[in-house]
Amino acid sequence: MADDGIDQARQALAAALDAGDPSAIALAEWQVANALAEAGEHEQAVAAFQHLLSYLAMAHGDDTSATQRKLRILSSAAPPPGPDDVDPGTLATAARIALAESLLILGRRDEARTQLDRAAIGTRGFGRGWLRKRRAAVARRMEQPGTAPSDDRPGREWSAAEQVAAADELLAQDRPADAARAALAAISACDPADPLLRGQARHVLGMALDTLGQAEDSRVVLRDSHADYLAADEYDAAADIAVALAWRLAAADARDDAMGLLSLTLAEIPATSPQRVRLLTDLGSLQDQDGQPEAARTTLSGALATAETTGDELAAADARHGLAVVLANHPDGPEDSVEALSLLEECRRTYGRAGYPDRVSGCDHEAAALLGRLGSRDAAAARYQQALTGYLALPEEMRDTGQWPDEVADCRLNLAALADAAEPSDPRLFQSGGHTMSHGN
Repeated sequence: MADDGIDQARQALAAALDAGDPSAIALAEWQVANALAEAGEHEQAVAAFQHLLSYLAMAHGDDTSATQRKLRILSSAAPPPGPDDVDPGTLATAARIALAESLLILGRRDEARTQLDRAAIGTRGFGRGWLRKRRAAVARRMEQPGTAPSDDRPGREWSAAEQVAAADELLAQDRPADAARAALAAISACDPADPLLRGQARHVLGMALDTLGQAEDSRVVLRDSHADYLAADEYDAAADIAVALAWRLAAADARDDAMGLLSLTLAEIPATSPQRVRLLTDLGSLQDQDGQPEAARTTLSGALATAETTGDELAAADARHGLAVVLANHPDGPEDSVEALSLLEECRRTYGRAGYPDRVSGCDHEAAALLGRLGSRDAAAARYQQALTGYLALPEEMRDTGQWPDEVADCRLNLAALADAAEPSDPRLFQSGGHTMSHGN
């Protein structure tokens, strides 16, 4: 019974309060708020989530208490958290997303949107993919008119919008087969005159098929979703699909199609759209991969110039990284190599501030390779060691920041060669990572 869950959560909170353990209190507050939301008591859930956020803010500012020592990192891959495993920042982000969902169900859209906006920064970085998925699911639901409390009464007919929301939620729960079935049902229920809803349903279906390993079918469906979004003037959504799909097409040896898709999207979206930076950056990267370094240099320079006018530091860093790779691998003179190193250092700092340690290591690795090609052995060795240290600090699955088959092995190979007094001659040395650090992921 839902009431039993609420009572149990409240009892756990009372015990945590008696014990005075800040971490246990935060976790118990979270459990109470979730129990209320799951029971459909969204007015009470809103109050509970808000109380939790206030408590976390107070605890975070209390440097003299044990809170900072006891609220540690919460890993999405770990078992359910215990009192000693709660990171206040992660918990606050999860609470804001859940609060937004309850507010949305209550029809308080503006408040829900504010909470989602405030949660955005907390979804960045490693181990937070589950937060990004959850936030995206709530954000998409917000854009669907008439979002209302769920109703599972037998015989009730679900609207197409509700079916899309359900499919998206299934995908966020890592149930791609169920999500695909729900998305297909939503597509069948869509009004032919509503390209936005149809595009959303196809978007979910395409992602579900990709997760299921049906790559070719996924690409076809995502192309259709892209066309729907453009027809509905949903330019941000169209750009999101174009970037992700372009890299998938390129990986499938369809680079011309990939560049054509990005170019088409650039031609369709407004000149003032902030999405132009991402599209230009990835187009320039693909042009370079296609053996068009001059076109790539022009496109990436344009991406960087545009990014600098928008104030988007991360987008500017992505453009700098792409331009640095072009200059490093196709220099017109020594000044291009110097410029590449400068660009890599600048985007490295930005990635560090934004919480992307894999990209920081990728920049170190790229700079090391360039220094090695330039014959700066000591400087190259220092950068390879820096990159290696960074990679080893990452989970193994997060080390793929370039087209090196194995980043750690490549660093070690180059460090061994640089430690040898002989002049390096192995053709495997000082290889560039290229553009496969896809900025769309």
